[in-house]
Amino acid sequence: MAESNVESENAADGASTSRPAEEAEPTTTPGRGQRRGLVTASDAARRKPPLSAYLPILGVIAVSVVVWIVARWVFGRHEQDGLWSVAAFAALAGASVSVAVRPMMARLCALVQIPVMPTSRPIVPAVATAGLWFGAVMIAGGDAILPAWLTVAALSVWAAWIDHFTLRFPLPLIRAVTVSGLLLGAMAVVVDQAPAAGLRAVVAGAAVFASYLAFAIITRGHPGLADVRLSFILTAAVGWVGWMNVASAVLLPNILAVVGVVVTKVFGGGKVRGVEFGFAPYLVVGTALAIALPAGWWML
Repeated sequence: MAESNVESENAADGASTSRPAEEAEPTTTPGRGQRRGLVTASDAARRKPPLSAYLPILGVIAVSVVVWIVARWVFGRHEQDGLWSVAAFAALAGASVSVAVRPMMARLCALVQIPVMPTSRPIVPAVATAGLWFGAVMIAGGDAILPAWLTVAALSVWAAWIDHFTLRFPLPLIRAVTVSGLLLGAMAVVVDQAPAAGLRAVVAGAAVFASYLAFAIITRGHPGLADVRLSFILTAAVGWVGWMNVASAVLLPNILAVVGVVVTKVFGGGKVRGVEFGFAPYLVVGTALAIALPAGWWML
């Protein structure tokens, strides 16, 4: 599997890094008797974001629910024909939400000493989120899983964007994505009375999480533990659709990562020997394609 994030010894501070633990730079100035590369328990505690830092996520969830209510009402009256206008509205809402949560992303990065430079460039995450929200509305229609997809998409795009530049992204962000996705997924199970889809989503997420974790242990860090954690909620989102889509979600990120490495080496003029890159962007793109593409396309 292609290289990715590797969680280091300083994982207590809530971030992951692409370098092995023994090569990671220290996050604090070590005192007498303190081992380099480690943070003290008090340092780690101070870097835990307060609950108020996550308040913008409530706004993301609220906007997602509003989009779903509108889509459900329009789909009930006009079926598929009426979704185009709702999808366009969702795209604008998604872009706005992405820009609105940028300060939260910068704060989470700063708390765990990740460069905040990527968060100063909100245009690409906003455009990517707009595209994902447009596609989610067109695919889900008025189904109750829509708010979960929208929320997970908005937050995961930022994780991928930060990972692309820094090869790290805040673990608190992964926890927020996971909790939000599970809560909204549970709501979808109740509203649409779809326990089978909910169970399939959780089982699929757990299975892919376990397989990535085993592979990370065997390869000593490829993919990184941050990517492993993110893979659970992303695969669960695909698992709601079906098992064939889950298979696509396993294949596509790795295919895209291999293509990315090949392209980088080719256009690097043969001077690129080792390629370090974040795996989160490929996870997010692969998940979106696995939902959008016909089930079993890879068997054709």
